[in-house]
Amino acid sequence: MSVPRSKPGPIKNEIQEGLLTRAFKEYVRLLAERPVITKAVTNSIISAFGNVVSQILAPDPTTGGKINWRSVFAYSSFGFLVNGPLIHHFYAYVEKILPKDKPNVAIKRVLFDRFVFAPPFLLLFLYYVAIVEGAGNEGAVRKIKETYWLILKLNWAVWSFVQYFNMNYVPLKFRTVFGNLCALVWMITISVLRRRMAAKQN
Repeated sequence: MSVPRSKPGPIKNEIQEGLLTRAFKEYVRLLAERPVITKAVTNSIISAFGNVVSQILAPDPTTGGKINWRSVFAYSSFGFLVNGPLIHHFYAYVEKILPKDKPNVAIKRVLFDRFVFAPPFLLLFLYYVAIVEGAGNEGAVRKIKETYWLILKLNWAVWSFVQYFNMNYVPLKFRTVFGNLCALVWMITISVLRRRMAAKQN
């Protein structure tokens, strides 16, 4: 006579939930103790993942559809060296100069982000990625001339709503992380757009 066995499903789920809870608590602790490096690593991982996904969705004909790991490195290194640390300090700066007790602060924060921060940041991003991908200075400048205005308008159209919510309703320590998750879709959009434009030139 066989002995009935208990179903492992609920126990397994509890273990998984426990691991996720501990992982989240550990991440929150790292955000509090080492915010810059934690956000830099997070941004780097998400940027690399977004680039890989974008290359799968829009394969580069010059590589025969294979993953261009130099491009992955360009996005990942930008996330680690520039995006993560810079965005961390940017949100802290905005919180300082535009505290919540100021009138019309919600709109002011978004306008500051959209028209003061976003244009030069996007310029830096496009130039850095093009250089690291091997386009050279002339190639980077050419790509910026071809894509900058279109991507900036798309940035304004899409990210204005995201940033309004992020900068006014998400706690300060989570704003960079929230932006990273939203940026996953945005990074894929930029990558696909750049890849398709490059394919047309070739």
